[in-house]
This record gives sequence, structure tokens and C-alpha cells, in this order.
Amino acid sequence: MHNPFKKLPKDQFPEKREKPKIKKSSLKEEDLDLFWQAVSDVKPLNKKGPEIVEKKPKSSFKKDKDSALEKFLNGNFEFKVEYTDEYLQGVVKGVNEKILNKLKNGGFSVEAYLDLHGFTVDDANFTLLKFIRDNYLQNKRCLLVVTGRGINSPLGIGILKREVQNWLTREPLKRIVLAFCSALPRHGGAGAIYVLLRKYKKSRGKIIWERYLYPEKF
Repeated sequence: MHNPFKKLPKDQFPEKREKPKIKKSSLKEEDLDLFWQAVSDVKPLNKKGPEIVEKKPKSSFKKDKDSALEKFLNGNFEFKVEYTDEYLQGVVKGVNEKILNKLKNGGFSVEAYLDLHGFTVDDANFTLLKFIRDNYLQNKRCLLVVTGRGINSPLGIGILKREVQNWLTREPLKRIVLAFCSALPRHGGAGAIYVLLRKYKKSRGKIIWERYLYPEKF
């Protein structure tokens, strides 16, 4: 049989290869005993490794939400009010000015209106409370209240106009009113008022309306 490697020098192909030498461990038996004693109390980790609980920063949302609810329950709302013979406006302090500007420019659609012409002060108070309560519970936001300019009133002073401003900034209406201002000419101008309400939420503190509508029963 032909062997192509026969003519090659044999010293390049040693017949036996030396086995690699394996170094024996330098650890003595007594050293191993000491090692196993040292780790005898160590418990193996689970497959997932140690559980690391990341501390999340405390959210300020719940704190702000609780603060808003507390203010609602206590009625701690302050209004910034401006008033002249021809114009009035009021807004809860802290409310974005863009909301008031939108209201002044007629940016909110009027969803209901009330005409208080010819009402006495007491009748106007009762009617306004009931009107705003009913619309608030229906989650209507923008209302129009017609008071008249008071031209025919004594000294030309709009008594109802002034009273409505006071009622909007007092209990219980101040809890649900965000802003108000004189209406645009097409809605009555200085003789009418836009009223912007908060969004109705059942979770918000309950107002006992009957206490204000029928105080003689309490």
C-alpha cells in the first residue's frame, strides 16, 4: 500500500506523545477541613439571586390630591376679585390665568343660564343656589347668570350684581366655583356673569345643600 508519509523524517512525527502533567493541588488536607468549617453556615442563593427592593420616591400627587380634598371639605378657597361699575371678575387663587382668560373671551360654551331680573335679594339667593347646585350635579361647567346692570336701581347701583359676586365667593358656592367674570356683549355684557364650575366628582366631599337652601330646618 502506498504511504505518502513514509519518506518524511520520523523525528517530526514522534510515535508517542507525552501526556500533559497535571499539577497536584498544594492545599493540604487540613487546609480543606478549615475551609469547609468556615463555609458550613453559608446558605446557597436561590436561582434568581438576591431580591433587591428599589425604593421609589414618594409621589407628591397623593399629597396634592389630599390637600385639594382637605381644602374642599374646609372651604379654604381664596378668591382674587376685581370689581368696577361696568366689569367684575374673580378667580380662585392658584388657578391658571389661562382659564380665566378663556372664560373672559367666551372660550367656554354656555351650558345653562339664569335670568334674575325682577327678583328680590332673598329670592335671587335661593334661586341662584338651586340653579348652580343642579347644574353642578349634572357636571355642567359654564353657566350664565343675568343680573341686569342696575341702571334703574337706587343710585344706579346693581344690587343683585354685587350680591351675586358675594355669594359666589362664600359658602357653599366657593367650594365649586373656579372663576367668574362679566359676560361678552352678545351674552349681556356688564349685566350678565359667566360662572365656571369645577368638575363634579362623587369622591369629593359632600355639600349639604339643604342647609343653605332651607336653613330654617337646621
